[in-house]
Amino acid sequence: MNKVLKELKSFDKLILKTVKSGVKYCFLFCILAIFLLLIYKFYASPIFYYIGISLFRSGLFFIVAFIMCGVVFNHIKKDLKC
Repeated sequence: MNKVLKELKSFDKLILKTVKSGVKYCFLFCILAIFLLLIYKFYASPIFYYIGISLFRSGLFFIVAFIMCGVVFNHIKKDLKC
């Protein structure tokens, strides 16, 4: 856990800003998906369920992708400086 926190603190400022904005965008995407799933709970229309689940899965995938790409680009940038 210490290694992960140390890695996140050593991010380049531009990369960190990009990762943060991407995670915020995807978090809002997931909140929209949860809202659609709540609509499904009250109206029981399967289309809301499928759209909500798909959006939620996509949002979580993109959160992980932003974080992983940030880590990779940070390592590449550090290697190019050396």
